[in-house]
Amino acid sequence: MGRPLVGETKAMDIKSTLHLPQTDFPMRGDLPVREPIQILEWEKQEVFKKRVEKNKKSGKGHFLFHDGPPYANGNIHIGHALNKILKDVVVKYKNLQGYVCEFVPGWDCHGLPIELEVEKALREQKKEKSQLSTIELRKLCREYAERMVDIQRDQFKRLEVFGDWAHPYLTMNREYVASIVNELGRCAEKGVLYKGNKPVYWCPFCATALADAEIEFADKKSPSVVVKFKVEGLGDGAPSLLIWTTTPWTLPANLGIAVHPDLKYVGVRTSSGETWIVAEERVEWLQKLLPSAGLVLSGKSWLGRELENKRARHPFIDRDSLVILGEHVSADSGTGAVHTAPGHGIDDFRVGQKYGLEPLAPIDDRGCFTEAFPQLKGTHVFKAHEPIIQMLRDADALVHQEEITHSYAHCWRCHKPVIFRATPQWFIAMDGETQLRAHARKAIDQVQWIPSWGINRIVGMIESRPEWCVSRQRIWGVPITVFYCKKCEHPLATRDVFEHAAQKILKEGPDSWFDPESQGWLAADKTCGSCGGTEFKRERDILDVWFDSGVSHAAVCEARGLGWPADLYLEGSDQHRGWFQTSLLTAVATRGQAPYRTVLTHGFVNDRDGKKGNVVSPQDIVKKSGAEILRLWVVLEDYRNDVSFSMESVERVAESYRKVRNTLRFILGNLFDFNPDADMVPLAKRAPLDRWAASVMAGFVQKTEAAYDAYEFHSVYHALVNLCNVDLSARYFDIIKDRLYTSGKNSHERRSSQSTLHDVGSALIRIISPILSFTAEEAWKSFLKNPAQGSDESSVFMNGFPSMVVDPQIEADFAPLWGIREKVLKALEEERAHKRLGHPREAKVILKLPQILNAPFGADDVEEDLARLFLVSQLELTHEPQLSEPGIKIEKADGKKCERCWIYATHVGKTHEHPDWCQDCVEAVRTDT
Repeated sequence: MGRPLVGETKAMDIKSTLHLPQTDFPMRGDLPVREPIQILEWEKQEVFKKRVEKNKKSGKGHFLFHDGPPYANGNIHIGHALNKILKDVVVKYKNLQGYVCEFVPGWDCHGLPIELEVEKALREQKKEKSQLSTIELRKLCREYAERMVDIQRDQFKRLEVFGDWAHPYLTMNREYVASIVNELGRCAEKGVLYKGNKPVYWCPFCATALADAEIEFADKKSPSVVVKFKVEGLGDGAPSLLIWTTTPWTLPANLGIAVHPDLKYVGVRTSSGETWIVAEERVEWLQKLLPSAGLVLSGKSWLGRELENKRARHPFIDRDSLVILGEHVSADSGTGAVHTAPGHGIDDFRVGQKYGLEPLAPIDDRGCFTEAFPQLKGTHVFKAHEPIIQMLRDADALVHQEEITHSYAHCWRCHKPVIFRATPQWFIAMDGETQLRAHARKAIDQVQWIPSWGINRIVGMIESRPEWCVSRQRIWGVPITVFYCKKCEHPLATRDVFEHAAQKILKEGPDSWFDPESQGWLAADKTCGSCGGTEFKRERDILDVWFDSGVSHAAVCEARGLGWPADLYLEGSDQHRGWFQTSLLTAVATRGQAPYRTVLTHGFVNDRDGKKGNVVSPQDIVKKSGAEILRLWVVLEDYRNDVSFSMESVERVAESYRKVRNTLRFILGNLFDFNPDADMVPLAKRAPLDRWAASVMAGFVQKTEAAYDAYEFHSVYHALVNLCNVDLSARYFDIIKDRLYTSGKNSHERRSSQSTLHDVGSALIRIISPILSFTAEEAWKSFLKNPAQGSDESSVFMNGFPSMVVDPQIEADFAPLWGIREKVLKALEEERAHKRLGHPREAKVILKLPQILNAPFGADDVEEDLARLFLVSQLELTHEPQLSEPGIKIEKADGKKCERCWIYATHVGKTHEHPDWCQDCVEAVRTDT
C-alpha cells in the first residue's frame, strides 16, 4: 500500500476531531426479521405481567378493559388487526400511566360456523354425520375451535399485542360454560327467561332459530302480488279487501287482515262491476298499477275501526280471515290493509294475540310445508310461490303480479334468505313485568358513548328489537339446562336447577349434558310444579352464542376478580347490534346496570374505492413490511369512521415510520458520550434554542397525553409526524448539528443541546411505545447503553408516561424568528438557483427589520445566534422603522472557509498549527485534548 495523499490525511485528521454520531440503533428496522425476536423476549421476560404487578403497588388504581371475543374460525383479517391493535394501544398507554390495566384476551368458540366446518370435513372424508353421536360431533367441534384459537393467538401476538395469552377466556371451557348456566339461572330468577311459541327469524338452510343480531340484509327478488279477500257483512256485491304481499308463501298461514283504526277505507268499482276496498290514500297508486281496470270510487267508505271483526274469506283455504285493527298498519305502501299470518311475522303475532289468533306456521325445520297444508306438503317455501299464485288465479283472487327487488333478511352465517317461523323457543322478555327494555334504556344514559352518535344507535336497537330468542336447534353450544316433566311437559327452570347443573358441568364438562348415561343433574327431591310428576327429560336446545359472549362481564370480569363494571368496551360499530347490546341486556337483567362505563366503536376497513371487505391479509403486510407499519397504519386515520386501506396508504405510513426512526437515530447517535449524571445542564441554564426545543417537546407530551386520553390516536400520529418533520428535523436538528459535531466535547453549548436531546429522546421513546412498540423498545435499549439514563428499568414498558413543562415565553420569543427564517431560507434558495451561491455557509445575510427584535439571545450575541439559526456564516442586523416587512439581502460571506466547520470567517488561518481552521475550531480541539 502506498502512503495516503496529503488531502486524505488532512480529511482523516479533521474527522478525528469531530464528534460525529455513534449508535448501534440501525438506520433500517428490518422489522419482519427482528420483530419476532423481540416478541419472544417480551414473552420470556414476562414484561406485561411485571408491568401490571408493578402498577398494583403504585396505588393509582385499576382500569378494566374487557376484550370482546373474536370468533374462533379461520385466520384473522384486517378488521381483527385494526381491533386488536387499537386495544393494545389503550392497554399499553394505561399501564404507562400507572393504572393496573390487565388484558385477558378471549374467543367465542361455539356456534353454527364451526359446526358447519366440521360437517364439511366429514363430507370430504366420506363420513356421515348421522354415524356420529352428539358427543363425538361436539368433540370434533371443540378440536376445530382449539386449532383456530391457537392460530389466531399466534397471529395476534405477532402484531405485538400484549395480554395474558397463556390464560385467555374461551367460551367453551367448562368454567366459562358454568358461568353461562349460572347467568341463565339469574335470568330465570329475575323472570326474564320464558318459553313461548312465537315467530322468530329461522334459517331453513341451517335449520335453527336466529337472533336479531345474526341477520344481515341483502337484495332479493320476490313476487309481489295483490290479492282479493271477499268480506262478509258490508252490503251487496260482496266487496273484497285487497292486500299486498311480497311473500305469497305465507298466505296458507293467513288468519287475518289488519287495518288501521283511524284510516279511511273506500270502495273502488272496477269496469267488470267488482268492488274492492283499499285505504283512501292508496287509490291513486292502485289506479296507476292497474290502468286497464277502470277503477272509480263507489261512494262507500268506512273508518278502519268500523271494519273490525268482519270476516273475509280465505281465497284458497276453507276458512275465514278475521279483520282486525293494528297500529302498525300505514298507508305508505301497499293497499293499507295488511295480510296477517301470526306464525310468520312479529307484528302479525302481536296483533294476532289480541284477537286470539294462533301462531299458525305449517313449515318444518327445513322450510318445507307440512301436513298442515297438504296441497304443497314437502315443497320448500321459496319454491312455493308459483303454485300458490296459481291457486290465487284459479280462485279468481289474484289482482296483480310482478317481480320486485327489495332488501330482505339473510342469515349472516350461510348468507341465504331466512323466514319468520313460529316455533316453541326460549326467550329473554324485553317487556312485561320485568320491563327489561325500559331499564336497559335508562342504563344507556349512564354510559359514555364514543363517538357520541353511538347512543342513538344503541337506543334505536333496544327500542325496536323483538324479544330475544336465545334457543338454537344445533349441537355445538352451551346446553339450556332446563328439564321438562315427562307427564305434562311443564318446564323446570328455577335458579337452583341451573346452579346445580353448573356445578355438574364444572366437574364433568358440558358434554356430559348430552350423555344419556350421565345422572345426577337434578336434586333428588325435585317435583313438577304443575302436576307433581317426578320424572323429567332434558332440554335438547342449546343457547344462542350471543348469550355466551353477552355474559362475559360475569364469566371473566367478575369470575376472575378483575372488577365490575368494565371501564371500557371497544369493538366495531356493528356491535351496537351484537355484543354491546347482549352484554347490556344480560347485565341489566341480572344486576340492574350496564356492564361498562364507556363504549368506544371503530368503523370497518374498506378498500380505496370504499368497498367493504377483508381487503388484504394482515399476515401479508407483516411479512413484507413488519407489524410496526401495520400498527402505525391503524392510527393513521380517525378509526371511529370507516377506514380506507390501500397499499399507497401503507407506503405513506412506511415513509412516516422512516422519519420517526431517523429522528430517534439522530438523538441516540448524538448522545454517545453523554452522561446525564455528570453532563446534564439544568433547563434554566441551557441555550435559548435548547430551551425552545424542550418547551416544544413538552407541548407534544401534553398534546399526545390528551389525545391518548380521548382515544384520538390519529391525533398522536399527526402530532408525531409534525414533530419529527418540522420542529425537530427541519428546525432544531438542522441548527444544532454544527455545535454537536464541531464544538468542544464538554463545551456548554454542546452539553446544553445534548441535555435537551436526552430529555426529548426519553420522552419521545415512551410516548410512541403504545403504537410503535418494537421500535420504542429497540430505541430504549440503545438509550440505556449510555453511561446513565432516565430510568433503571430495562424495558420501555416498565417506565412511566413523561412529564415536561411548557415555557410559553421562550416559544413566544422564537415565534417571529421562525417566520423570518423561512424568508431567509427562501432567499438563499433563490441565490443557489441562480448559481450565485453554492452552500448557504458561503452567505452573509443583511437583515433589516421594521421593529426592534425581541430576541431570546443576549444583545452581544444576537447576530451570531441568528446566523446559526439561519444556517449562514454571517449576519448583519439593522432596525429600520420605515419598512413594512423584513428586508433581506444575500451577499458573499467575508473571510475564508474553515475546512473543519465550513463556516466563513475573517479569523480563519490565524493559528499556525491549523492554518485552514477558524479560531473557534482551534479552541474546541484544544480544549478536547
